[in-house]
Amino acid sequence: MYCQFLIAAQTNFTATNFSSNTHNVAHDSITRFLSHTKLTPKIIWEYAKPLVNLTLGNLIIDDSVLDHWYGKKIGLTRWQYSGTHHRVVHGIGLTTLLWTGERSEHIPTDFRIYAPDVDGATKNQHCREMLTLARHRGFQPKLVVMDSWYAAVDTLHLIADYHWVFVCGLKGNRIVFTKEEGGKMKRWAISNLPIPPEGKIVHLKDFGQVKVFLLVAPNGKEDYYCTNNLSLTPSDIRDASAQRWKIEEYHRGLKQTTGVEMCQSRTARSQRTHIFCSILSFMALEKKRIEEGITWYESKRRIIADSIFLYLKQPLIPLPNPAT
Repeated sequence: MYCQFLIAAQTNFTATNFSSNTHNVAHDSITRFLSHTKLTPKIIWEYAKPLVNLTLGNLIIDDSVLDHWYGKKIGLTRWQYSGTHHRVVHGIGLTTLLWTGERSEHIPTDFRIYAPDVDGATKNQHCREMLTLARHRGFQPKLVVMDSWYAAVDTLHLIADYHWVFVCGLKGNRIVFTKEEGGKMKRWAISNLPIPPEGKIVHLKDFGQVKVFLLVAPNGKEDYYCTNNLSLTPSDIRDASAQRWKIEEYHRGLKQTTGVEMCQSRTARSQRTHIFCSILSFMALEKKRIEEGITWYESKRRIIADSIFLYLKQPLIPLPNPAT
């Protein structure tokens, strides 16, 4: 029932609002459910499995900060950099492994909460753990697409060992080597490397041969990418870069449609339970979008449309009378 509440709620996703909209569920029952229920990412996979094609589509990895500006005592929160706000904010770090296919699906197959004080794991360790599980589950993605934050050497080696293809961003200070005349290797920071429009094959420090590309946005912003598939073209890289927006759309939808940031409980377990339920609720909205072509937002609007229609037929709050 909690997941159905998150689907139905429009702006207020709190346990207090849930309780006030039901006649037989007390607020204490909801808080006990949140604080005593253990729901793991493995369960999310059981719901995601029927919605994905293991041998088609791409896997995308990225994270988002669930803002808790005023919740300094809320469990799992910490100061961390937010790509949305482009600065350090206070919140919960959520890392997601998303699958997308021919119908532009947004299917979360795995997730991790960034809590190094609890488990000692870095975001890249979470990333590798999820990729390892994805391989165990039978995924054979066309591409693994990542931001530069996740382009750690150990992660790239792992993907290459699986015989998968990665397309990832690179920070401008990453070191590459080019072979010069006479066989001598020249060291470059990638931001100083002349990269032709068709890309350039180089040796990435501590990894091996990759093909690097420079994409320039209309506003002049420069982004560096690399792949271990040396036959990819600039068009392929642009398409892969566009795929990253799928996970941006997912995280935004998760916040706007199922209130993943809105749990007010202070306990870490309650936050984990709420995040899990928000993800599962979003998957219901996404499944409906895929099957019926109805957007997440329209699906939620239709839930209250009948109530508005019935109210307009018989308004309960009369307008004030004008002065005579």
